[in-house]
Amino acid sequence: MATVTGGHHVPEPSPVTRAWDYTPGQLVRDGLQRLRAKGQWYRISLIILAILTVIGIIALIVQAIASGWGDRENWGYVAVAFGYIMSTVAAAPCVCVAGRLTRAHWRRPIDRISEIWAAAMIVPAILFLLLMWTVPNTHGRPTIWFGWWAAPYLWDAILVLGLAFTGYALLYVSSIPDLAIARAQIEDGSANWLTRKAEGFFGTQSQWRVIERAVAYLGAFYVVMYIGTMTVIAADFIMSLIPGYKSAIFPAYFAISGFGGGVAVVVVTASIMRLWGGAEDYLGREQFFALAKIQLALGLLFAYFIWTDFVIPWYGRMPWEILQIRLLYFDSYLWYFVAAFALCFISPLVLLMWTKLRRGRVGPFIVSSGVLIGLLADRIRLFSSAFSDKDITEDRLHALPPVLHPGVLDWLIVIGAIAACIALVMLAMRLIPVPSIWEMTEGTRLRARRRFHNVEVTIIGKPDY
Repeated sequence: MATVTGGHHVPEPSPVTRAWDYTPGQLVRDGLQRLRAKGQWYRISLIILAILTVIGIIALIVQAIASGWGDRENWGYVAVAFGYIMSTVAAAPCVCVAGRLTRAHWRRPIDRISEIWAAAMIVPAILFLLLMWTVPNTHGRPTIWFGWWAAPYLWDAILVLGLAFTGYALLYVSSIPDLAIARAQIEDGSANWLTRKAEGFFGTQSQWRVIERAVAYLGAFYVVMYIGTMTVIAADFIMSLIPGYKSAIFPAYFAISGFGGGVAVVVVTASIMRLWGGAEDYLGREQFFALAKIQLALGLLFAYFIWTDFVIPWYGRMPWEILQIRLLYFDSYLWYFVAAFALCFISPLVLLMWTKLRRGRVGPFIVSSGVLIGLLADRIRLFSSAFSDKDITEDRLHALPPVLHPGVLDWLIVIGAIAACIALVMLAMRLIPVPSIWEMTEGTRLRARRRFHNVEVTIIGKPDY
């Protein structure tokens, strides 16, 4: 409802300010209530996701036994699942890091939504360990390693497993104040095991300094690790498995498109939390508007890196370059590329260029859902091309390899991996408050309402860290 001051019409604040008007006590009660209030639909969803995960594991085992463990092409859609999760789930924590490093105020309600996806990092780690042995050593074929010892296995493992460890560390450290808040549940026996891990945190000034710096440093390190990990995945699991594919642009494209997937995951999760997760007072237009702008920028970068990677072999016109273009863009995986380009670039451009759609909640949700579908099509295009049947020791392509279209077992493997990630995140939400209690409380103390002429304005302070 609007108010009238001095004859002027003054609109009410956007819905997100309802949470900013909460007292610290209300924020604590609301956060702890969401930890306890997991109803029937939560349990049903978790059961369905667990069933899909088990079916995916069974499909993986059946396909491996039926088709053979040693043929690389039989692992093509395990690689698709790995690449897709790395481009979405693993990228989601980078969103909160960007907001923290820029000291943005709007990001506080979505920080925990972003970093909670680190709880699922065990899934891509396991998929990587399964896939690692399908990639041959570097002898007799061009790679980025130049004869490094134990390459690519040791160095890829350090990056992928190190990224997973950093993600869990970031999630745990950022959750310590909220877990400490929930320690009061220990008295009635309802505290979870993770809450007891924060028994040494009492909110002293030195402890807060350590938490703030640890979250900042771990977040920055996570982003650096993510870029490095996506670079070696692009090089070792895609480029080096396609003879003659030499590009300095492709690893950057692979990482940038992953950032777009991370933003899409956060937007879709925030939309679901707002509708069914009891977080409507925390997630308003300012969060979706800010995320939509980032999504639009990353969509433009998606198209830019696609073009720069495509244009060099297009103008080179050597026979093996023509085959490479036909494999990745035209003949073999044309419709996968069309779907990816339309949903990851054209859709964000056409819809999010309009301020009304960008400022709403429906527009960003639709675009982000499309980006997630488009990225899946793109990862099918890339990893199927790389894992198709061919001699990877050759210096260039001499013929188009067969197309690896997904079968029933392939889809079950991909769906099962995605379901496992979602199930782990839902379990994490049972242990850790979403949104973050301490970040929202800090945000309320940085805001003040002041009268400016005939309107009431909000003044927002910036923290020193």
